[in-house]
Amino acid sequence: MTQDKNPNWFANNPLLRLNNEKDHHDFFHTSLNDPQSLLVPLWRGDPLIAGGKAAFLSAAAHEEFAKDALVLMLGVKDGRAHFAIDASPGPSSSTEEPTDAPFADIGQYMPIREAAGMISRDDLAIIGQARWLTEWHRRHSFCANCGAQTNIINGGAKRQCPACEAMHFPRTDPVAIVLAIHEGACLLGRSPHFPPGFLSALAGFVEAAETPEEAAKREIFEEAGVRLTNVRYQFSQPWPFPSSMMMGFIADAEGRALNLDTDEIVEAKWVSLEDIKALLNGEARGDIFLPPKFTIARHLLERWVGNG
Repeated sequence: MTQDKNPNWFANNPLLRLNNEKDHHDFFHTSLNDPQSLLVPLWRGDPLIAGGKAAFLSAAAHEEFAKDALVLMLGVKDGRAHFAIDASPGPSSSTEEPTDAPFADIGQYMPIREAAGMISRDDLAIIGQARWLTEWHRRHSFCANCGAQTNIINGGAKRQCPACEAMHFPRTDPVAIVLAIHEGACLLGRSPHFPPGFLSALAGFVEAAETPEEAAKREIFEEAGVRLTNVRYQFSQPWPFPSSMMMGFIADAEGRALNLDTDEIVEAKWVSLEDIKALLNGEARGDIFLPPKFTIARHLLERWVGNG
């Protein structure tokens, strides 16, 4: 495990998070009415971009949104509380467009993947947290224990069921993503939903009672028929699409023979270190396209190249 600063986008959140075991009711409402506090507006998880930057509104702007709009506390930075507000309507089938949302006249609610290259890394980490939490609250308004509708408490850090008193905390889905290497080449693959030529490191969800290292070995064998040794953790990345924690590994492959599970991987190939270097430098290498800079797969490739 390395101790370097995490290079991944959505990581290194600058906000000081509040202890979610404490009741912050008074602080929440006082801060929401403080003109110095900031508000991150989202439309179905996508941020408002104005002038090429993320729009952080005065918290007083929450009065311009629907009365039942979801408002969540994210944390504090430089003494200023930060909130997220969901500007989008409840049902996903709604015909309303982001152009109808409050403050759309000052900018554009832009898909977060498109906005990622425009805004600062600090702002992206805050927006990622806001998207993660708003999406979880939108999807988990009923108790998994008894089915009753739950209430938001502690500024949105959790939900509580008024019927059975069960506590529900924001969900995190752990994923192992691994760059398999063998004698100067790495294994990249393409899942069915990727466009032709777009290759990435292979990944899969960690299953119950399984370590991330075990998941890395299992997933690569299941998807590509490759056995791994010496699985080495590198870094992690919060991935708010909607709630994954990507844990990145580099591992040694015992050989290069492939046996693809074509339901999961429709194309895979071993790509040389020299070709990866060229691709990272923007040079063409056949029809191969690497993951964008905001992905952990890209940073795994960069770390492998950097380590030679």
